[in-house]
Amino acid sequence: MSYETLKSKIKRLRRVSARPMFGYECFSADGKFFVGFSKKNNYEVIVRLQKDEQQKAVRSKGIKPFSHGAKAGWIEINTKLAATDDAFKWIKKAYAYALTLSKQGKK
Repeated sequence: MSYETLKSKIKRLRRVSARPMFGYECFSADGKFFVGFSKKNNYEVIVRLQKDEQQKAVRSKGIKPFSHGAKAGWIEINTKLAATDDAFKWIKKAYAYALTLSKQGKK
């Protein structure tokens, strides 16, 4: 999978902004962080999902719970093992979830 391909797909999503956080190049949707790319490990991507989606995602090749945020729905995608389309499927779900969280915060 191409690390840069994933980033370019994310940048095309509406209402997305980027900034560094915790050593990751992170992307937010309406201010809600949903995906980060490791600067230390160029193959690691972390993604925030709803808990039920997280449980489904970790059944996929190259995906496991993220050690520092598994309780909050975070997963870690090893881009050397996961297919680009599969990884982007979970990133799109995380994007939709972030937009939902953003709307809840505006009530």
